[in-house]
Amino acid sequence: MKNISTNSPVEELRLWRKFITGDRLAFQELIVSNYRPLVQYGTRFCRDQPFIEDVIQDLFVYLWEHKEDLSDTPANVRNYLFKAFRNRILFELKQQQRFTDLPEMDDEGGELLVPCVQDTLLHIEANTEVSQQISGLMAQLPDRQREALFLKYYQDCEIQEIADIMGINRQSVSNHLQKAMTFLRHHWNKSFLMPLCSYLFSSFLL
Repeated sequence: MKNISTNSPVEELRLWRKFITGDRLAFQELIVSNYRPLVQYGTRFCRDQPFIEDVIQDLFVYLWEHKEDLSDTPANVRNYLFKAFRNRILFELKQQQRFTDLPEMDDEGGELLVPCVQDTLLHIEANTEVSQQISGLMAQLPDRQREALFLKYYQDCEIQEIADIMGINRQSVSNHLQKAMTFLRHHWNKSFLMPLCSYLFSSFLL
């Protein structure tokens, strides 16, 4: 299920610089590289895939039409696209009254250190039954917990990157991740999931 952009950050920056000069091939490669991750990210806000794809298309059309005004060196092209897409899809959903944004609430507590477990998730999701259970449990999470979890474990974003994309602070990201993992650990009851649950949750107790 992991669908991280196939280009490295350095390659994405190279393509971005060529794209803003009018290079259509570079622009097409950026679209191909980031399209599927954006679709998957969009499902965290809405299950209407045609709508999600329309928003992505509108975003890339906007980028092409305004390429002369874009920054030459975004810190991270993928994160730039995620944040731009997030703003656009939330705007469109609110316009259609299909989404209610959640107020941001900061909980007390220290910053959470989250381990890198993408390879473990990829391994267990090769099993269809496990994948279905994970998807079902994630669907029960509050919107922001699900979004933070997706960005961390399926897009390999750091805490600060998630904070920038979601427009919240680092502590709030950590809180969302900790609550999401606590919920998943509590509900994962199949024996073949327990090693992963224990591994993930142990990082929160260190």
